[in-house]
Amino acid sequence: MTTIATKIALSALGAAGISFLSLTPARAVILVEPIVTTVNEDILQTRNPRNLGPDLQPGEVIRYGVPDRANNLLNATGRDIASLVFELETLSYSNPDSTPPFANELVQWGDADGDGKIGFSNIPGLEDIFANATVKNNIITYSGGIIPKETVFFNRFYSQPNLSPGGGIIPAAPPPPADQDGPIRVSSYYNAVPEPTDILGTLAFGILGVAFKLKRKLN
Repeated sequence: MTTIATKIALSALGAAGISFLSLTPARAVILVEPIVTTVNEDILQTRNPRNLGPDLQPGEVIRYGVPDRANNLLNATGRDIASLVFELETLSYSNPDSTPPFANELVQWGDADGDGKIGFSNIPGLEDIFANATVKNNIITYSGGIIPKETVFFNRFYSQPNLSPGGGIIPAAPPPPADQDGPIRVSSYYNAVPEPTDILGTLAFGILGVAFKLKRKLN
């Protein structure tokens, strides 16, 4: 993980208490849901998109706090993105300074925006980029679509209850350039569409491997 990639793509974890090991039973479940859709034109008119730059490599993990403020992201990685993976790292959350206070509340992926699905948008005018959103334990994987390089897409995290900064429970974030993200910690990485040269190289390597095995058997 590079500092530049983390700071440019999505800002660092907000200053909020997170508890993983307390034995106190949780009294509620906090649902978190990411969405990945086409560009949000309303937000694009108010501010420029944030960049996923060329220093962010396929499989490189970045970590940040959600629910973050709504953002359009520019795929400036130089590659077409074939899938996105989000891993929920905050499995329980505590914050005695919130209203109401939280004490070791369970956090999990769920239908936070109330559309009956996990990982898809119900925002009018926006279309989902990926056809599939697979949830397994604390990992959600988007696949079945492509985010072409140099295109802008919209990524937002919902939570139920609303834990976005200034949403009524968590205090508003200080003005930029301070981090604007919320208190739930997530890690993410992307998988790129293989380039033709990579495919040919893999095939060539495989053919050489088969030929080597055949030669050993013949000998």
